[in-house]
Amino acid sequence: MWIAGDSLVITPGYAVYRALGRNDAVKHVGDVDGRVATGLTRPDVFNWFRHVDEQVREEKIDLVVFCFGGNDDHDYMTGLPKGVSIGEFGDAAWTKEYRRRVGGLMDTANQAGAFVVWLGLPITNDGGQSRRSRLINRAIAAEARRRAGNVAYVDMYGLLSGDDGDYAAYLPDDDGQLVKVRADDGVHLERAGGDIIADQVVRDVRGMVDITSWRVD
Repeated sequence: MWIAGDSLVITPGYAVYRALGRNDAVKHVGDVDGRVATGLTRPDVFNWFRHVDEQVREEKIDLVVFCFGGNDDHDYMTGLPKGVSIGEFGDAAWTKEYRRRVGGLMDTANQAGAFVVWLGLPITNDGGQSRRSRLINRAIAAEARRRAGNVAYVDMYGLLSGDDGDYAAYLPDDDGQLVKVRADDGVHLERAGGDIIADQVVRDVRGMVDITSWRVD
């Protein structure tokens, strides 16, 4: 298993490792590969497309957990194919190109034999940012649906929203006690929030990948 993405993957990534940590059938490919201030719109800052291709070629990876998009909610893109131009964030041309990049990473991992779990962006305490996140999430979810059976989309936005659908810094735990799930910046996750996401990731993985630890006494 390899976990990679921008800074939003770090807390839920470690939560997934904890959830599967005692399972002898699961081997981690390195640490959580979370890179601050990176994404899919700026390969000149960090080229995830090259990095993912290299990782899945060099390592035997059966499962990847990705989270990208937290730094992609802007107009500017580099690395555009020749003859391609885009307009404002979220317009048809922008969305088409962003979906191409998302789908490309999914295909790169799938073609190497890996099942993909992709974490959507969470709701934040900034309404404008949350609206932009929903647009990015729609693009990611659409590409995941095109690859049903090979890609699972985890709706962090819904899982971390309150009962009213709005931002919630605290959510009830299994005992009904409110616990802090969001960091003070209103964007990132606290450990308890990561655990919520990890529970869903493990459910999705168990439905698609054999993570049973078989032992012979």
